[in-house]
Amino acid sequence: NVAMNSDDQALLSLLIGGNFAEIKSTVFKKYNKAGLFKITATDICERFKLALFLLLVLTLNLSQGMDKKMIYKYMHMCGIVWCAEWLSDWIKHAFITKANYIASGVYSEYGLLLAGDYSGFGHEGENLDHSHAVVKRLGLAQIPLVCICAKYLKEAYKYGTYERQPQSWMIIAGVFTLWSILLICKLSLGSFLHRISTRKLEAAPEFSKSSTKISDKKKN
Repeated sequence: NVAMNSDDQALLSLLIGGNFAEIKSTVFKKYNKAGLFKITATDICERFKLALFLLLVLTLNLSQGMDKKMIYKYMHMCGIVWCAEWLSDWIKHAFITKANYIASGVYSEYGLLLAGDYSGFGHEGENLDHSHAVVKRLGLAQIPLVCICAKYLKEAYKYGTYERQPQSWMIIAGVFTLWSILLICKLSLGSFLHRISTRKLEAAPEFSKSSTKISDKKKN
């Protein structure tokens, strides 16, 4: 928050420089496919957290009264930070795969693994939401992120209603509307991801062979 809203570019440079510090600590080590998957999962979580934090900072700034010029400047900063994150990850993975002789097709295998988790392939006997299998495999901690979101939204609400306090029924209606929107987004995104995961698995020859064997066993 401080780095994105500060006029001093040193803090932003420090924020971006932290991404390239990861290259030094990872590229000169030996990795196999399992180790590379852990790094890939960590990068996925980092990008999600970065997008979430940038959105929360934008929400907090809007509640404090940002004009169009400030919004444009903030979006420019977001673009720089996001491009730096993407570039550092690209360089890091390029070095790791090149030094350890790992083919780039391994990322497609990782995608199939996550698609199998989300679609429930291989988790037929578990009475659990399939999305939790993906979260568990990636190692994404959800409760701390929920606490941070609640804290930032509380601060945004305090600044947004500083001059005029809304009535109780408006607060209840707003909370219910927000909950309904989030529920619809979750259901829609879940259906969309499940459809993509199923298509990705059906297009894979390994999945087609395994599903054929399973169906043959059931018939016998």
